[in-house]
Amino acid sequence: MSYDFETTTHGKWILAGEHAVLRGHAALVLPLTDKTLTLRYKKSDQPLHITHDGPYGEGCSTPIWQLIDTGLSALDLTSSNLTGELNIINHIPIGAGMGASAALCVAMTRWFQTVFDEKNLKINAFEFARMLEDCFHGQSSGLDIAGAAAPSEGVYFKSGETTPIQHAWKPHWYLSYSGEPGITSECIQHVQTLWQQDKARAEALDNQMADSVHQARDALMNTTPLAIKQLAHAIDQASDCFQGWGLINTALQTHIAALHAAGAMAIKPTGSGGGGYVLSLWESPPPETPLGLITL
Repeated sequence: MSYDFETTTHGKWILAGEHAVLRGHAALVLPLTDKTLTLRYKKSDQPLHITHDGPYGEGCSTPIWQLIDTGLSALDLTSSNLTGELNIINHIPIGAGMGASAALCVAMTRWFQTVFDEKNLKINAFEFARMLEDCFHGQSSGLDIAGAAAPSEGVYFKSGETTPIQHAWKPHWYLSYSGEPGITSECIQHVQTLWQQDKARAEALDNQMADSVHQARDALMNTTPLAIKQLAHAIDQASDCFQGWGLINTALQTHIAALHAAGAMAIKPTGSGGGGYVLSLWESPPPETPLGLITL
């Protein structure tokens, strides 16, 4: 079948900046180019219906209706005249911190821009996608949205603005799954509770995470042999923030310990914490391990 519209977005992983980015601090986000979500649309005179393919396509079928309703409401449009077929092919795990919801929101934003282009709505792609992502997380910083559309080198993100990350060298870094999903909205609420109970501690953790972002960015541009140690320090410092927020549970702690035992230099959750995927940095390519390492 031929389609009238097709777009592909991708997953993401976060080097540093999680949670603090919600309060205006910077973050570093990079794409997972082999974890893709493709949205295709075929015009017809039949009422709009959704089909899905791929290992995680079915998980997008229900939330996409909420995104449609939210988008239409924001644009002051009605759904009565929507027709055709939307097909989702999703290869991004859901609830794992790889940005599946952001990838879907970016793809849906592009669909809205195309389907309603004759109305001259002038949709701001970033802001519209971020508004859609609020349906999933309640409060979106836009970081995952930037990651879903990021170039291969990744971006430095702050307050909705992005700058490509400069890489002077290629680290040996990997992702691996902790064994439990992380629920972003719950983790965000957990951090917000800390702000209510101990503002000084919460502010210190935000500043520590912000510092790790700048250290990591500088390390990637560092051409000296000290670069990898600088990057490892930045990753460990970011990981300490997750510990301080109370977002490293037993599953994460066990997985992190196994990575350390296998020889990883530095390890941190990537995403909201409380489960999901873990980033590990290695001095050289790791030996065969049963940890399911994904090369970045």
